[in-house]
Amino acid sequence: MCDSVCAVGVDLGGQSVKLAVVDDAGQILLRRKAAVDPSVSADRLTQLIVAEILAVCRDAEQNGLTPTAIGMVMPGYMNRDRTRILLAANLPSLNGTDFLASIRKAAPLPIVFDADSNGAALGEYRFGAGRGVERLIVAVVGTGIGAGVIIAGQVLRIWNHIAGSLGHVIVNAKGPACRCGGRGCVEALASGPALERQATELARAEPDSRLAALLAERGRLTGIEIGIALKGNDPPACRAVRECGWWLGAGVAAWSVIYRPEKVVIGGGLAALGEPLLAAVREGLAEVGQPASTAAVVIEGAALGPDAGVIGAAATAIMG
Repeated sequence: MCDSVCAVGVDLGGQSVKLAVVDDAGQILLRRKAAVDPSVSADRLTQLIVAEILAVCRDAEQNGLTPTAIGMVMPGYMNRDRTRILLAANLPSLNGTDFLASIRKAAPLPIVFDADSNGAALGEYRFGAGRGVERLIVAVVGTGIGAGVIIAGQVLRIWNHIAGSLGHVIVNAKGPACRCGGRGCVEALASGPALERQATELARAEPDSRLAALLAERGRLTGIEIGIALKGNDPPACRAVRECGWWLGAGVAAWSVIYRPEKVVIGGGLAALGEPLLAAVREGLAEVGQPASTAAVVIEGAALGPDAGVIGAAATAIMG
């Protein structure tokens, strides 16, 4: 039995949905996870999310926990009253739908919605690597790239409840097309799919590499295979990570002249690549950025790891 206040956090991404019961100290008390197929209809996704929410609430009850509310974060832009998804590039079937209103209607507890980038930023600010930082950016790098900004303890909301879209800052105007409709976006050059594409090209160009062996063995390179090769200092794996990290650093440099962060925390699934990725981000930031805006910026990995979003979502619910 837990006497502390707790809430359910839901972190919906392009490949999975993570749920957890989290207390007001940021501790995860129990968790669930389910795979997400981004190609299915909004109705199917609604059914999945509602079923998982009901299941985690049952799990909580069986463990003597009484969540008071639900916080749900996800990628994309919401309308003013957070009942509709305006654009979710990595979950396109939700675009223009009443997905959020449907979830709210079926949820067994009061529910609040926010952008996944804001959830991760709040989680790291309250419980992780952003504690005590006056001007903080938390970038979430996975299927897509989002970032939340916190200034003086407040989540910055300029439009559609976010500070802007770091993943869709254009850093290479002649670069590859992005799923958002733009070209040369940070997300097209530094996200999980971009890293997988770059690593696959390098593996095929260097058939004697560890990366090539993993591609032949497993049929596809994901962050897991790239991480394995990276730990062995496999040259093409190192180059792929450095290339993507560099472009992320270029995006951070663009935002630094706007927000003047003291610290930028890198989270999301790709943060598991660790110091090689962080070093590449620092390199891109230093080479591209205005020295007056970037010289003192600290680049650090997320202390909460891939749990930053789900913890931040629960914290959003607890704070009301």
